[in-house]
Amino acid sequence: MNRFCTSPVFIFLLLCLPALFLTATESFAEKSPAEGPGSLPSAVSVPPKIELSAEERGFLESHPVIRVGNEDDWPPFDFSEHGRPKGYAIDHLELLGRRLGISFEYVNGYSWFELLGLLKQGKIDLLPCLWISGSRQRFMRFTGSYLELPYVIVAAKENAGKFQTVENLSGKTVAAARGYKQEEVLRSAYPEINVFQVQNTQEGLEAVVYGEADAYIGYLGTVAYLMATRFLGSLQICGETRSPELGPQGLHMAVRPEMALLAGVLEKAMDTVTDREKVELAEKWISVEQTRVPDLSVGEKVFLRKNPVLRVDNMDNWPPFNFNDRGRPKGFCIDYTELLADKLGVEFEYVTRQGWQDIMDMLQSGELDFLCDVVPTPDRKAYMEFTDSYLNIFSGIVVRRGNAKFTRLRDLAGRKVAVPEGFYYQELLNKHYPEIDIVAQKDTLACLKAVSSGEADAALAEKPVFDHLIRQHFLTDLKSVPVMDSPWFENTPLSIGLSKDRAILGAILQKAMDRVTQDEMARLYRRWLDREQDELGGPRVMLSRQERQWLEEKGEIRICGRPSWLPFEEIDKNGGHRGISADIMGLLEERIGVPIRFVPTKSWKQSLEALESGRCDLLSAVSKSRREKGPFVVSKPYIESVNVMVARDGQPYIPDLHALEGRKVGIVQDNPVADYLQDQYPGIRLRFYPDLKGVLRAVAKDEAEIALGSLHRVSYILHELGLYDLKIAGQTPYKEQLGLGIAGDNPVLAAIMDKALESVSGREVSRITRKWLSIRYDKGFDTLLLFQILGVVAVLMSLFVFWNRKLARLNRDLGIAHQALAVKSLELERLSITDALTGIFNRLKTEDLLLDEIRRIRRTRQPFSIIMLDVDHFKQINDSYGHQTGDHVLKQITDLLHANIRQADSIGRWGGEEFLILCPDTSMKGAVILAQHLRNSVAGLQFSAAGRVTCSFGVAEYHPGEGITQLLRRVDRAMYRAKQRGRNRVEVLE
Repeated sequence: MNRFCTSPVFIFLLLCLPALFLTATESFAEKSPAEGPGSLPSAVSVPPKIELSAEERGFLESHPVIRVGNEDDWPPFDFSEHGRPKGYAIDHLELLGRRLGISFEYVNGYSWFELLGLLKQGKIDLLPCLWISGSRQRFMRFTGSYLELPYVIVAAKENAGKFQTVENLSGKTVAAARGYKQEEVLRSAYPEINVFQVQNTQEGLEAVVYGEADAYIGYLGTVAYLMATRFLGSLQICGETRSPELGPQGLHMAVRPEMALLAGVLEKAMDTVTDREKVELAEKWISVEQTRVPDLSVGEKVFLRKNPVLRVDNMDNWPPFNFNDRGRPKGFCIDYTELLADKLGVEFEYVTRQGWQDIMDMLQSGELDFLCDVVPTPDRKAYMEFTDSYLNIFSGIVVRRGNAKFTRLRDLAGRKVAVPEGFYYQELLNKHYPEIDIVAQKDTLACLKAVSSGEADAALAEKPVFDHLIRQHFLTDLKSVPVMDSPWFENTPLSIGLSKDRAILGAILQKAMDRVTQDEMARLYRRWLDREQDELGGPRVMLSRQERQWLEEKGEIRICGRPSWLPFEEIDKNGGHRGISADIMGLLEERIGVPIRFVPTKSWKQSLEALESGRCDLLSAVSKSRREKGPFVVSKPYIESVNVMVARDGQPYIPDLHALEGRKVGIVQDNPVADYLQDQYPGIRLRFYPDLKGVLRAVAKDEAEIALGSLHRVSYILHELGLYDLKIAGQTPYKEQLGLGIAGDNPVLAAIMDKALESVSGREVSRITRKWLSIRYDKGFDTLLLFQILGVVAVLMSLFVFWNRKLARLNRDLGIAHQALAVKSLELERLSITDALTGIFNRLKTEDLLLDEIRRIRRTRQPFSIIMLDVDHFKQINDSYGHQTGDHVLKQITDLLHANIRQADSIGRWGGEEFLILCPDTSMKGAVILAQHLRNSVAGLQFSAAGRVTCSFGVAEYHPGEGITQLLRRVDRAMYRAKQRGRNRVEVLE
């Protein structure tokens, strides 16, 4: 007798069982009392396991129902209809409740200000949707953010062009809801703005409609939702606030302090929310357009899981579509492909080849997964699959100037025409124009050279590529014209091409292509295919027609600054502009293509007057952080300088601002950090001085114990004044941001300069900063004074022999001073590349080392791997034991990592609790062994206050031809995978 029953009845029941189970599950889901208000109608799935401690499980058992404050009027995030809670935040919270097995009791009917009061009084336990602020942190414990959107300015349509930044609202009336962050920031940071208090966002928008306020500042999702659902057609979103105090904000949940455990439990549940669940929430409450993720089948998801890195072609020289610039793939097609990678959550590795035929051979041999820039032709369709075309390119003919008779295809009969080898032009010319003599060249540039040298009469390829290469290589004897007399060559349709056995990948890519929006395509067009800009051959930034016309009419931009404010800027004895800001202006001049002329003034006040009178168009360095007042708006910042703490040499390291309680601290009168200190640390005894020199001198004279000021200015003035007995003893979380001051009535110039500043990389700014600080260090010792002293001493020696001993002492003193100067220079240089807390390399220095390693291994071809690690549940450590304990944990982990890596390895602090380890001459296998060793070492260490701490590790080995961005993205994904799979583990991404 068979072991398994095979009767027809049993087989029927076996086949029906999955359907019966699914039906029962769906029925249970419909009737389950755990379904909260507004829950998502998604398919039933087994929730990921959440690892809870015994204390956390006990807390949930003793708190099965959590009282939640529900706003009445903050759609689409948190609102109520007829007493029923609704919104993104409510659905998100219910999702977490189902994961944790707890329920929520909603308390509504109160204003937001009243809900804050109820939480303070302990009458509610949780608020599901709010931002973090300093004042709230006193009586709340926050989770991490689960959604981030920007603040926007809303005004009447006729005023939309006037209020594009917060600075434009100076002297105007802005509606702000009581208890919201906007009210707090406007009152504290923008006293020049009149605040019109309302109860909620709806009232704020209505205040603008009825003329009670000039504008309203609100969260993008809420504003857009209300404008659409309340038919407020007379209003318009003017733009983002672009203010450090009102930058993009994350939404958090907050609990009362006595329930701090709940915040940690909720965060663990938040970690289990899948991307698909996030998409469903966004599609329901915010906008389908904002979360256009392809809907993949199970088979397609399995394919991507098995193929997390896909190999794509990169041509050596086919600009502006697909080319290689110093080892980096670039172009329209590359950016488009990266757009698809982001939507699919996969990694593309680009393989560079010179000849197109080599690329086609690699596709057929399986060395490439797909081609991102191929034209479908009848011959190719026999062995390739194609997606829909995503771009049409004009074909063009290139001839030598003066050969106007060869500007049409029919004129080229019997002539030699150069085409790139393997391009589709060969196939179509052979089929439709057999009388043309084809001269195949290795690439498009070779075709141009063949025409220029007379080897060919004309060349045929894509006109934008011809135009780009003609300008780039100064082939001024050539000209290009579009093909207008052939239906086969008027346009070149670009598609993605794959081998026939990769049909599933083609379907996946097509779904991603279908999710590309018009806005996303428009950005690619503006970046790579602005034909008017190409014809001008000028600015490196993408400017509109109006902006280019404005610059052409202007001819030059005049700029004023501070006469004596090094290392940022000064006016030298010849009236020239020098310093960090001056070098930045030089970069901007290159970017916009017109001269930036410096107009000398005798004071900052004169510079402000020159801007107001029209003698200047810009101010070179305005502090956004200080909220300097004047007839200008402030651009995006181009440099940040952290505020540091300066003390005498004997002072130990100062870990944070709490350590300043009860001490005398010197600070410049207009430094905005003073307001922050008085609000958050009232025990600090502040002493005010007119300038930073006065502050530092006060510490040198023991009038104050600590000085506060920006790192760049402090490092400069310490050398300038010779205050070698002072040192930088710590840093604050406050940063000073410098931008351009732009005349308030010139929005066109503001837009131009913001675009130019966007093009300046952090590496360029870092290089300029290091240059100026090193210049100052080199000049810190006054050699002229030394020679003068030695000359006087020499005379005295000839007259007074008995001064020999005094001269020796003087030389020793000079040597000590010189040595002290060298030590200070090294100390400041060390500070610029090290992390203040842990003493290891900071992110900027680690990036430099990573770039150096990649350059080295491109020459040596040796293996190279990196390890990224993140401390698990670090926020919970800070919340439960305090930030000082958290800092101590980071220091202990740093010491442990240092003790367990090789001397050749490098380690840097990558983020708050993230570290990056560079492992030269190390394969993936070796890096995994090291990561496992480090993981075990951390897990086995007993931390003094926090107990047992673990870390999650990601490992990635460098792939030849890969850039720094792709390598970092892979290791970051590997680490994130370790987090998702339970933490305290090592994951790799091939």
